[in-house]
Amino acid sequence: MKLVLIRHGQTDSNLSGALDTAFPGRPLNETGQAQAEALPKKFSRLVGAEPTRIHASFILRAQQTAAPLAATFGLEVQTDEDLREILAGDLEMKTSREDTQVYLNTAIAWATGSDFDLRMPGGENGRETLERFDRGIERLTKGLGENDVAVAVIHGAIMRVWGAQRLRGLTLDLIAQFPCQNGSMTVAEGSPETGWDLKLWSDQPPETWPVVPGGEARTSKETREILEKMLYR
Repeated sequence: MKLVLIRHGQTDSNLSGALDTAFPGRPLNETGQAQAEALPKKFSRLVGAEPTRIHASFILRAQQTAAPLAATFGLEVQTDEDLREILAGDLEMKTSREDTQVYLNTAIAWATGSDFDLRMPGGENGRETLERFDRGIERLTKGLGENDVAVAVIHGAIMRVWGAQRLRGLTLDLIAQFPCQNGSMTVAEGSPETGWDLKLWSDQPPETWPVVPGGEARTSKETREILEKMLYR
């Protein structure tokens, strides 16, 4: 079975670096809508098969991102609250470097497995977050066979944490330095029973990312700005 995890398209909160995790959340901006509209062609190119089932976080931006893909392939999007982002809790909509660093450091502690009991201020701990997301993936893949393609339209931070714990071949350096960008696809093969082998991370084979061993963890906003400089220099 193929598991395709799609990060939602861009919102204004992504541009400002706001910790936007509560329902319903900011809608897609113009760039994000264009990213969503481009997904069907990108899906065919990168995945090479049609989706069998599409689930999405119940947050607005994930629903908007999933809609063009579902319409193209004649599927209905099933919403799932368990696929939502890591809750920011008391840090909701904060933008300061100090607050975003607390959020990032907490997520990295969960991703590395160093402290699953660490709690996001006013939110969940790592164990609760992973168990919640596991339930969502189990519902998504239930009853599907080895030739099926399961799609989840989700969020960036949970992609890092769940991916680090559940996707074989995904390194801690990669998730720290190159979090998945808006509108990108992460593809794995396997099953909930046998586990998942990573094939693509944020549209690329994992070995193609310019990872620096032991490099500093970045926010998604910081990574986007670095990638834009690399692309347009």
